[in-house]
Parts: sequence; structure tokens; C-alpha cells
Amino acid sequence: MKKVSLLISAIATLLMTSSCGSGDVYPQNEGGGKAVKAIIEKNFDPEKQVQELQIKSKEELYGDLGKITIVYWEGDKQMEQEYSAKDGLKDPEETFAFKNKMTAQLQKTKTLALKDFDLEPIPNQIGEAVTFIPADFENYAFHEYTYAFDKDGKATQKFTINTTKKGEGKSQNGRMVSQNYYSFNFKVEGGKVVLIEK
Repeated sequence: MKKVSLLISAIATLLMTSSCGSGDVYPQNEGGGKAVKAIIEKNFDPEKQVQELQIKSKEELYGDLGKITIVYWEGDKQMEQEYSAKDGLKDPEETFAFKNKMTAQLQKTKTLALKDFDLEPIPNQIGEAVTFIPADFENYAFHEYTYAFDKDGKATQKFTINTTKKGEGKSQNGRMVSQNYYSFNFKVEGGKVVLIEK
């Protein structure tokens, strides 16, 4: 769990709240995993073999879908491609690790076709994870979900939920609003959600 101070412009907050219900996808809501999978299959080649799939929210305390990133190999190059809810599908590019020759992150491992990633359990997994969060926290928001393969070819699923603490409100300094939030990290092992202790 880490404490982070989040600054939000009052105008951005107003725009954010007025845009709710505009067709945004919320992965933590019922049917959210299925909706994310539909976006993936519409924007990427469903047959593409990928080593990592990452789903991130737009903001730290709002769980609406922000971007989907896939990591895959093209010959000897590790590549990534991103779909943004705002800008659509971007062109593929070499990963940061490949550009900077970070050999520990450049191991070819098992891959899986995008169509075979099972994302439907995401809402249930997030619901299960919330039960591990202490009672003095509230306002749970999906932030990040990563499905990858480790160096041994074992599938790993990790995700983060951001929350606020009861009694800690927002503070305002001029037009800027500040809100503390706390991150809880989880992994899925044998179909069960486990809190990652730090």
C-alpha cells in the first residue's frame, strides 16, 4: 500500500463527472471483462501471440478504461502496441526495455493468442479483492491489470485497486484539488485472489 497525493484540476473534475455514462467501459463492473475483450478483438489481431497484456484505467481514482497495451515479439525485437480509449490504436513500437537493452526484461517466454485471454472474471476478481481491503478504506477503483508470462512460461495475473481512506477528504489550494489515495496489489493464484503484502 502506498500513499500518493493526487492533484486534480477543479475543471477536469467537473468534466470527468459530467462525462460519466457516456459509453465508457469500466472493467470492474459486471460485464466489464467481456467489454474489454470486445475492444481488444476489434482493435488488435485476435490471433496475435502476445507475452503480456496490460489494462489500465484513465485516472487513479476513476476505474474507466484508459488504455490496453500488448507486448509481443517480432523476430528478435520486443514490441508493444497500445490502444487508448481517447486516441484509438497507436502504431507498434519497440518496448522501453528493448530500446535500452534491459536484458532481464527481454526473455522470450510463452505467448498466448489475444483471443484466448480470459478477461470475463475481472469483475469477480476485483469484487473478491475488495474483501481483503481493511474497513477504514472506501471508494475502490480498478487501476491496472496485467496478464503476463514469467521467465519459466508460467501465466501470472496481477492487478491494483486504488482506494481512499475514510475521514480523509479532498483539500483545495486555489483551483487545484488534492486527494490522497492508497494502492492495494493483488495476484491470482490457482483461481484465487491473493493480497500481495509489501
